[in-house]
Amino acid sequence: MKITDILGESTGTRFSLEVFPPKTGVPETIPIQRHLSNIFDTVEHLIKYDPVFVSVTYNPEGKTRTTSIPLAAIIKQKYKVEAVAHLTCISTPKKELSKTLDVIDYFDIENILALRGDLPDDSMEIKGLKHASDLVEEIKKHSKRFCIGVACYPEGHPECVTKDGKKDLKRDLLNFKAKVDKGADFAVTQLFFDNRVFFDFVEKTKKIGVKIPIIPGIMPIRSYNTLNIVKRLGNISMPDSLVKKLEDNRDDKKEIIEIGVNYAVKQCRELMSKVPCIHFYTMDRWVSVDRILKELI
Repeated sequence: MKITDILGESTGTRFSLEVFPPKTGVPETIPIQRHLSNIFDTVEHLIKYDPVFVSVTYNPEGKTRTTSIPLAAIIKQKYKVEAVAHLTCISTPKKELSKTLDVIDYFDIENILALRGDLPDDSMEIKGLKHASDLVEEIKKHSKRFCIGVACYPEGHPECVTKDGKKDLKRDLLNFKAKVDKGADFAVTQLFFDNRVFFDFVEKTKKIGVKIPIIPGIMPIRSYNTLNIVKRLGNISMPDSLVKKLEDNRDDKKEIIEIGVNYAVKQCRELMSKVPCIHFYTMDRWVSVDRILKELI
């Protein structure tokens, strides 16, 4: 069933999950069986909350190229939940992209999250389509049965900057609109920690004619390293009060998790009734998300 149809029939705010299969190099440090076990444990423990979908990430250059689509199919079959297959285009030649879409169709997966993917190194050529909007158009041409989701960035894509290095939020908003105009059916945001940023973004999208569902992405803080992740991404703000709490408890792992759970609960409560669905970036860890959903449902 298409995600948009499920959301259209739902009353109140629903939830969804993201899991990610092992990438290149992971088996050398973490056995692939254990990594897959983490994925299934996550879905197993959270399926009771009736998620709208489980999305499975995809990396065309790594191990996930051959595991993510079958894994999405297994999750759909085993847990009777809709699966969303991530698909990137910049490193995938057009002919191969068509074959991948056939595989997704073969596994009876109706929902795709269409992404550009990470830019290759300077030494590598771009093999596929340059923009996610082009991928949306290509999927639409390939088959009308797919429901297509796209990513959006409430604080702007980190690569979308002006010549002097400042965020170009106007251009980034138009890039999102291009994906919608090419046929995107729903959108999932990059993680954020300030709901005002999300609400402002949604208002801006409405003003330029975007009418598709926009699903906020939430990542529960599980460790002090989250601060480093935010800094590395470069385009995500974090309220000073939250940063201070993390800094004050940087050596207390249990307290960091408590801070993360409590903050996510607060975020979600403010979002609920204003959005059709809340998407959790689980990082293949279920405990914090389970605690959050127990508080919300």
